[in-house]
Amino acid sequence: MTVVTILVVCLLVVGAAVAVAVPRVRTRRLRERFGPEYDRVLLGHGGKVDETERELSQRLRQVRNLSLRAPSAAEREKAEAELGSLQEMFVDDPGRAVAEADRLLTSLLDEVGYPADGRLDALSVRHGELTPAYRSARRSLDRAQAVQVGTEELRTALLAIRALAQAVLRDEPPAGRAVPAGNNREGRATDAAATRTTDPTPSAG
Repeated sequence: MTVVTILVVCLLVVGAAVAVAVPRVRTRRLRERFGPEYDRVLLGHGGKVDETERELSQRLRQVRNLSLRAPSAAEREKAEAELGSLQEMFVDDPGRAVAEADRLLTSLLDEVGYPADGRLDALSVRHGELTPAYRSARRSLDRAQAVQVGTEELRTALLAIRALAQAVLRDEPPAGRAVPAGNNREGRATDAAATRTTDPTPSAG
């Protein structure tokens, strides 16, 4: 066997190893990123890994193009206070408490820049561990408008919504993108102007 032949064989072996390793690395990273959302999407694609990972990779690209920002300190304080009051409301009116929690979360997501279209998919990129439970909570909330839903199911829904809201409140914006803003338009304009002055990186969630 000549030296050239040996080199060719070695290159083929290395190439085959890389071809096997790269998809495994991608799968591991996507599973770590999306958590149980990976399995939910995999089930939706009938167990087809390629289609699942194509969809999840597309979500990653879409979120990179969003202008997400962190909640301001005032927004965090206000939202935390409202979340804290929901437990007392739940005792008197479970259905109303869950609906109010979802309204609060929806408002928060609007404020920080998550689009209404494809919102749950976008959320799954940063909160894949919590998104499936929130999907279930939304189903419970929808059913509660038509039929009577048990208190424990509503309690589970409330906890799921609250957990996601608290996670979003702790979020920081992606590096080089949006920055914390004020509570109102004037505050946001001031913060944006300060960002343009101090940070030459253009904003793009």
